Amino acid sequence: MLYSSFFIIGVPIEFVVPYLIVFGVSLYLANKYSGKTLRFYKNSNGIIFVDLGWFSNFSYILATITRIVITSLGIILRLGLLEKTGMDYKLTFFFFGEAMTIFLLVTIIFDFLLIYGKAALAGMHRRMLIHYKLILSGKKK
Repeated sequence: MLYSSFFIIGVPIEFVVPYLIVFGVSLYLANKYSGKTLRFYKNSNGIIFVDLGWFSNFSYILATITRIVITSLGIILRLGLLEKTGMDYKLTFFFFGEAMTIFLLVTIIFDFLLIYGKAALAGMHRRMLIHYKLILSGKKK
């Protein structure tokens, strides 16, 4: 999911830890609170339908857009488009004592958004599967 961020754009490998923390927290919260947005329906033939609600659409769109942005940033770096146009992407600032480029900061922000979107979808799908199994077993209507 974040291959281009680490190996093409150059996000420091130390960001694996905060990325995993954000993924775990987002997954937990989405799993815990997605029950309020899920709606299950059963038709006359006994087929179960689920409506994940607007939040799942938002998470999917967020994850897709951020994936496109991260991939585009990687393509721009790989093809050297910034150097060819004469743009300076080496504008740096200091973040916790480390010199970082604006380009890298934008990538990290979009990485966090991508991780959040994917974790939220995974949490909702896990909750959906749990409810579906409860409905099939007859423990829930």
